[in-house]
Amino acid sequence: MTDKKRGIHELYQSDPLAADEKLWGRQSDPISRRGFLTKSSLLAMSAAVGASIPFSHLMPAGLIPAALAQSDEPFEIPGKEGLVILNDRPVNAETPAHLLDDRITPAKHLFVRNNGTPPVTANIDVDAWELAFGGESIAREVSLTIADLKQQFKHYTYQLQLECGGNGRSEFVPPASGNQWSIGAVGCPQWTGV
Repeated sequence: MTDKKRGIHELYQSDPLAADEKLWGRQSDPISRRGFLTKSSLLAMSAAVGASIPFSHLMPAGLIPAALAQSDEPFEIPGKEGLVILNDRPVNAETPAHLLDDRITPAKHLFVRNNGTPPVTANIDVDAWELAFGGESIAREVSLTIADLKQQFKHYTYQLQLECGGNGRSEFVPPASGNQWSIGAVGCPQWTGV
C-alpha cells in the first residue's frame, strides 16, 4: 500500500518522522526542551485559531497539524479502490499505470477530476432530474427527464479517450501549481448516451 492511499492518521501512526518528511518536506532532528516548548506553543496557537499552519516547518516533529487532525477517515473514494488520491477537497485521484491495461477503461479505474465538492449521492433523486433547453436560439423551450431521454431517443455508444489537461503536471519545468498529476489522468472508457 502506498502512502498516498493511506489516511493521515495511519501514515503518522506507522512513522511520524517519515510522514513529516513526505507531507511537508520537513526533515526532523531531535529537538531540545526549549525548542519543543517554543514549537508546541505555536501548535497550540494554530489549533486554537483553527487556521492552517503556514509555518509547519517550525512544528515539533511527528505531530499532525490540528487542521488535518479533525478526521480519522482514510483518503479513499468508494468504488475507486486502487486510485492515488491527489486531493480530498475537491476530490481528485489518478489511476496507477498498471490499472490502465484494459482495452476499455472500466469506471472503477477512470481518474477522478473535480473543481468543487461533489454532491452527496444519497440525496440525489435521479428520477427527478431534468434537462432544460431554452434561450434565444430555441423556438420552443423543452424540459426532459432522464426517463424521457432514455425512451425517446436513440442510444449511441462510443469509446472515447479522456485526458485531464494537467496530466503529466508533476514533470513540468518550471513546476506548475495545482494537483501534481503524473501519468494517470487518462482513460479510454465507453460512453453511452442519446
